[in-house]
Amino acid sequence: MPVTLDRQYWPDSLPLNGSDYFQLLLDRHHRRQGLQGNVSRFAVEVEGKLDAAALERTVNGDPLFIWLHSLRLKRRLPFQLPQWKQVKANRPVSIGIHEVFLKGHGIPGVLFETDIRPHSDPPFRLDLVFHQNNRTTLFFTWNHVLTDAQGAEILIRHLGKAIGDGQVQFFAKEETELPIREQVGHARKVRDFMFDGQETGLSLLLEKSGHPQANRYRVLRFTETETAQVNANCKRYGIRFGRSPLLLAAAMRSFHALLKHKGKTNHNIWVPIPQNQRKKGAWGPLVGNHVSYLFYRLFPQHLETMQSAADAIGEQMMGQMRSGIPASYGIMMGLSRRLPLWLYGYIAKSPTKGALASFFFSDTGNTLDDFTNFCGLPVSDAVHYPPNGGYPGFTVIFMGFQQKLQAVIAYTEAGVSEAELSIFEASLRENLFGKTVV
Repeated sequence: MPVTLDRQYWPDSLPLNGSDYFQLLLDRHHRRQGLQGNVSRFAVEVEGKLDAAALERTVNGDPLFIWLHSLRLKRRLPFQLPQWKQVKANRPVSIGIHEVFLKGHGIPGVLFETDIRPHSDPPFRLDLVFHQNNRTTLFFTWNHVLTDAQGAEILIRHLGKAIGDGQVQFFAKEETELPIREQVGHARKVRDFMFDGQETGLSLLLEKSGHPQANRYRVLRFTETETAQVNANCKRYGIRFGRSPLLLAAAMRSFHALLKHKGKTNHNIWVPIPQNQRKKGAWGPLVGNHVSYLFYRLFPQHLETMQSAADAIGEQMMGQMRSGIPASYGIMMGLSRRLPLWLYGYIAKSPTKGALASFFFSDTGNTLDDFTNFCGLPVSDAVHYPPNGGYPGFTVIFMGFQQKLQAVIAYTEAGVSEAELSIFEASLRENLFGKTVV
């Protein structure tokens, strides 16, 4: 029996928030430079065999999944608010089935090639991968316009009964918009910050390519001992507010080393960092992207040691927090929703001369440390595979899982060879653990 949705709770349409619209801009950017749009993936491996038929019944009996599956982005006239719209003839959610005959964490390559076009496709899909070692991977693929990494985690934990009923907040509370004059004032503050008189030509691994490149991924796993060493190094370098500044400093120094290895001059490395805007410990909002951004620009002199990199990042972080840049940038993203994407893209890329970043970076934090059960089976692995546009073609994402740090590097073969990626990995580990760092 199909689920009947309560129209008062599950709306026929839902406007995008400012961060959603920025993700739609990234979707456009990725499609122009790569083989797919702004598509994210979250893989959850469990010990044992998940019942595919039972899981499919659960999904199709859940109003949340039915409603999400029915959403399509509505094409709009210029300067109209972008929004999701329900399609009336929505098909049931089907779960793809795959079998892997190799040992280990192998995931079929075809699952990394799946594209999701938000105007015409359901915004997510589910697949199950059955491994030879009596383990199963649930592979969740979604267009990033729908939600962010933490929203995807909440959705999958909701599906696996890992969150108590009534704890999940599906939608954000409606907020009163500031008067337009105040919104414009915040946008001007962001503009003045971005155009601060410093060199804006970014250091990149590759220039724009006329040949779209497929994404590749490498997963880095760290032991509990290694994770403890990373945490101890935060105190060593005087880092406050979690370990993200240390992870960023290590990644930027390793990127600097990779540029040097490739014979490229490092003018400056510019990296925007998403900042989760949800309340700490909250299970939601699930629908929508709820992030703003901090921005870091490091010059070669900042990258000479881990200490100098950590100091520069800490100083820039505190300066932006004091001046309210994340809040102002969030307001500016909301104000930009009525702009056509081509105009929004021109404005967003103008401070960096057409590039969005030297590389993309994210740290999802420790939200998966207590993720131990899915549908009654022990969870043995959980990994985010981020979108990665062909330009700049390099992404690093860190995450904690069951008290252990791990990372995923997304790249394109045009920008980095396997040998060069190994150089980056070795440098990253050295920076994180501080074995030979001064």
